[in-house]
Amino acid sequence: MPRIGSVPPLTRALFCLSLSLGALPGCCLTPPTAEELLDLGFRSPEQAFHTMRAAVRGDLPRLEYRCLSAGFRQRNHLSQLSYREFREDWYASNPWIRTALSRAQLLQCENHSDGRRATLTVGSLGQEIQVTLVAEDFVQVWDGAELREDIALDNMRPHMSLHEGAWTARFPGGSPPPTELRLGRDWKIDSISQTHAAP
Repeated sequence: MPRIGSVPPLTRALFCLSLSLGALPGCCLTPPTAEELLDLGFRSPEQAFHTMRAAVRGDLPRLEYRCLSAGFRQRNHLSQLSYREFREDWYASNPWIRTALSRAQLLQCENHSDGRRATLTVGSLGQEIQVTLVAEDFVQVWDGAELREDIALDNMRPHMSLHEGAWTARFPGGSPPPTELRLGRDWKIDSISQTHAAP
């Protein structure tokens, strides 16, 4: 499935328009604004959190699923099909999550020394919540509108080199040549935990 960053701005704008006109069923009473939807993505821990918040407010389980790390999915044995059932149980056993996330405000972002983990402290409903995120590197090979390869990488750095002021990247592939090669890093939510009352 393509990442949000690869969705053309016009497509995102049409999605926002359909949401504002009420064409999407199941939205909550306070859906995300058009501005929030246009800023969806995973390029930073903060943006990933705001994307999850928009997904919760808009009651968009597919987008919620895309916000979760590969580790979160593995620990909970999740696929995109099974996530809908999981989220019902998750929200039922942790009733504060849905309401708290939909109203949460970012208080602090702590980037870990390895550069691949971050912890956000967010405040909501008089409580502080810790959201841990992890960086996930990837390479995508596109052939027109077809996603030919979507490969998860432990670290993209070994695939890149700097020579005479130019960065190059090497990845296995065959013919024909791709129309687009995307190398990137997404931030995804790895855990959400309630901590204590906010000051």
